[in-house]
Amino acid sequence: DLARDPFGPESAGWRESNFGESEFCGAQIVLSLFVPPDEIRRLLESIAFGVTEGEQAGTLRVAVPSWRPDVRLEADVIEEIARLRGYDELPSELRPYRPGSVPDAPLWRVADRVRAALVADGLMEVRPMPFVRGEERGYVRVANPLAENEAYLRTDLLDTLARRAEHNLAHMQGDLRLFEVGSAFFSASGAQPVEEVRAAALVMGRRRPPHFSETEPALYDVWDAKALAERVAAAAFPGALVALDPSGRAGALLDVSVDGVSVGVVREVQLDAPVWASRAFGVEVTLARIGTDAEAAAGGVPRAITSPVAASAGAATRYRTLPVTPASEFDLALIVPDGRSAAEVEAVIRRDAGELLERVTLFDEFRGAGVPAGSRSLAFRLTFRHPERTLREKEVEGRRQKLLRTLEGELGVRTRS
Repeated sequence: DLARDPFGPESAGWRESNFGESEFCGAQIVLSLFVPPDEIRRLLESIAFGVTEGEQAGTLRVAVPSWRPDVRLEADVIEEIARLRGYDELPSELRPYRPGSVPDAPLWRVADRVRAALVADGLMEVRPMPFVRGEERGYVRVANPLAENEAYLRTDLLDTLARRAEHNLAHMQGDLRLFEVGSAFFSASGAQPVEEVRAAALVMGRRRPPHFSETEPALYDVWDAKALAERVAAAAFPGALVALDPSGRAGALLDVSVDGVSVGVVREVQLDAPVWASRAFGVEVTLARIGTDAEAAAGGVPRAITSPVAASAGAATRYRTLPVTPASEFDLALIVPDGRSAAEVEAVIRRDAGELLERVTLFDEFRGAGVPAGSRSLAFRLTFRHPERTLREKEVEGRRQKLLRTLEGELGVRTRS
């Protein structure tokens, strides 16, 4: 009887269980492997389990030692058999299965894409509780809080990530790459607070671990945060036009917009940090808003989930075959007036470079000697590739000269000598 007190006088240090013929079949179903009763006895006796013949033919009676409180069910005994026999002995072939007919929720797919993009960039996910210190004004109070010092629902995720960063700084860890996909709440005119699902990331410290080839790696700056915001928005809203512009809001550095709709912000995160800590930068992007209507009844319509950019919800992902021909690259160092953004220059390049343009990368900005006042030098790397043959040098140079003429005529941008 497994319910018997393992330390009671009746058990004398043992707990007993009928492990009969039906359990042998169950073990075979669980393990996808038949283990003979004699081998079961040998394996269990090797770890001080008592095994005797059961009252019925073909059954075993297993007595579990009192120092193994983790073994309470027949499934626990089966796990011990599998462990002792060796997990490498278990078959690994795929068994028939019936695929489900219910698709993944759209919001889950969006969050999964964002997680994959941030993890690929080297960030680590945290999953804290959404409770913070707060005032009655502007914060939603929980009716039954876990603790009175955190009795309010947060209004942004970066506030929570900032507390995680301070915890790491208190333990002398200043190189941080954290992100979270979670909910933020704020008061609304109705009885129910508004809930938004957001993705937030916080970076500070060195971009890369020190290496003998780079003993002092560069620190994260606002440009890293800008690139991170672009990746998050592009992963959340594939196919949409992502733009980052200087923000006029207090405390914000850049506003993130998708198809002209504001969805997030890039800002410097203020921390209670020691003097040796570097600056921290945060990104927060809204993925969806959860409806505030009442809970749906059984079989009813669930709460509405609305995306801030509805047009990109059904954007398809385009796949290309792997290239088999070599690429042709060249760099453009351009003198760009301060009134012209790099995005404007890139848009003209993409428009006029033709269908063979594979990639455009902005890799340098320079101000100083040789650059006129009121301008800066921007360096772009352009990659061209023909799907069937190697491009000739004359073709690549012709495209380069055409781009330079177009840039100078439309934007007043000229090449840097």
